[in-house]
Amino acid sequence: MTKTVKEIVKEIKEKMDRAGGLKHVYFVACGGSKAAIFPGLYLLQSEAKTFGATTYTSNEFVHAVPKGLDNRCVAVICSLKATPETVEAVKTANAAGAVTVAMTGSMETGMAKVGQYVVTYSNGDDQVYSDSNQANALRIGFELLKQFENYENYDKAMAAYTEIDQIVAEGKEKALPIAQKWADTYKDEPIFYVLASGPNYGVAYSMCCCHFMEMQWKHAVCLHTGEYFHGPFETTDKQLPIVLLMSEGRTRALDERCLKFLRQYAENYITIDFKELNQGRIAPEVAEFFNPVVMIPIERFYVAQMAEVRGHSMDERRYMWKVEY
Repeated sequence: MTKTVKEIVKEIKEKMDRAGGLKHVYFVACGGSKAAIFPGLYLLQSEAKTFGATTYTSNEFVHAVPKGLDNRCVAVICSLKATPETVEAVKTANAAGAVTVAMTGSMETGMAKVGQYVVTYSNGDDQVYSDSNQANALRIGFELLKQFENYENYDKAMAAYTEIDQIVAEGKEKALPIAQKWADTYKDEPIFYVLASGPNYGVAYSMCCCHFMEMQWKHAVCLHTGEYFHGPFETTDKQLPIVLLMSEGRTRALDERCLKFLRQYAENYITIDFKELNQGRIAPEVAEFFNPVVMIPIERFYVAQMAEVRGHSMDERRYMWKVEY
């Protein structure tokens, strides 16, 4: 029988208590999966008081194994179809004595076969966003906080999961005419800047690396709004297409500063704002952490409209799965 995240973390806690306590959580993945596990990382880096959290790309984790990886660590390792380097990352963590949680698309993948624990997530055209990889990375984080530190906002976080699917569905419906106009206007542009901060930085990575570059073969630059003013803003002009992902939470001030600048010196920019999508439905104490669970499907929806206008399917590839690499 498949264990729930709550049951998995309960067993992990028992193991960590015997080992001397949880020391560190490693979030390991590559590509879109790395963006998807970012919510769990951001949550733990923000809220955990007694243990740390770090992220690695899978192949670097294998080749440059952190010396601190041992039996007091948890490795949350994610890949939909289990890329070879991510399977190796699970094996690497196992060999170091860490507890491994393989997040993957089904119980049949190579990762499911080698992970000590397996969390499968909803994927594909009919994906349930409240059970997506982003949502489950976050769920693991909340369970770790609750069971190891008695996190005070746990119940509000669990209640938020009941809101996600409706927020995304409504967001897509409202965004459709805006996204279609944006796609038609910018379909021939060769390069885009995507700016975000805090919980949405992984969303910007996803939009750039996965949706623009991989799926539309468009150049894209991922920038942190806090770093934008330390060099990159010198490239801003009236022609450059920019997407600003606005967060709800503590780092919103960084995004608002960026928006103020764009209003004065840019012209071809749009904003996608979690606060407008949420409309207060997720409790303010935890809304910050749910930004990416909603924003990744919404930003992808925008790029999908561009794919439609261009006649360039989001599934079309030149190299991926086709050549030796």
